[in-house]
Amino acid sequence: MKMRRPLAALACGLMAAAAAGCGTSDESGTSSPPAGCKPAHPDVPTLSKGRLNVLVYVTPPYTTKEGATYGGVEGAIVKEIAKLECLELKEQSVSAAAGLASIGAGRADLVVGGIYYTEERAQTLGLSAPMYRDGMALLSKDELGGTLADLEGKTVGVIQGYLWNEDFQKELGSDNVKLYQDSASLLTDVKNGRVDAAVLTSAEAGYRAAQDSGLTTTAFQSTPEIAASATQNDVVIALPKDKTDLIAAVDDDIRTLIENGTVADVLKDNGMDPDLAGPGS
Repeated sequence: MKMRRPLAALACGLMAAAAAGCGTSDESGTSSPPAGCKPAHPDVPTLSKGRLNVLVYVTPPYTTKEGATYGGVEGAIVKEIAKLECLELKEQSVSAAAGLASIGAGRADLVVGGIYYTEERAQTLGLSAPMYRDGMALLSKDELGGTLADLEGKTVGVIQGYLWNEDFQKELGSDNVKLYQDSASLLTDVKNGRVDAAVLTSAEAGYRAAQDSGLTTTAFQSTPEIAASATQNDVVIALPKDKTDLIAAVDDDIRTLIENGTVADVLKDNGMDPDLAGPGS
């Protein structure tokens, strides 16, 4: 969890009942199942028979897009779900504001893009079983331990508005905790050695490290002194609330992909900690 509302920009945008400026991209990607495929759940109900219509809010590393090809953690998971159900996969980019509104209106089967589970959201949408968790991590040039004690005497950078800022200032001293307006300026100082580590979400830290071989990421270990470290957010798929059979099938597929190691593998492939696979305790 990183801000007063997790993934604040995404949460606010996706929860909005969009009016102007909400729409999908003209670019889409499609893939078909192999001949003779046997679905895990025969006759799973989808908007179009034999096709899984997916809206994708592109936000790396959760979701990525290169040309007409979608990827990232959830892009890979959705592809595996389509394979398990022998469905043609049709993906289309969606603006943040349009994603959940479109699902609520029944215009697609599901939407992905770093969506966190909340009780409020579960009242109006079908939310899948958690695919993985998003926690806290350190991003640095040099290898660091992941405990609060390992940061003593070091300078760390945080972004204004993140939940853990005041706790780090209290424990490490205000002079050792630098506040930044955005990730870009913080990363510049990490690479230039002006701060020893940045404190980010696991997803962003992993993504940044994957993009820059000079950076390394370390999971931050939970400690009572940093209250936000005790909470990890479950990342889910959103579906129409009344599509209970589809929700059940997706839930079952997600559990299969967790149990067979697929979710851990795609997390690792996208620079995230594979131990974040599955729901929180």
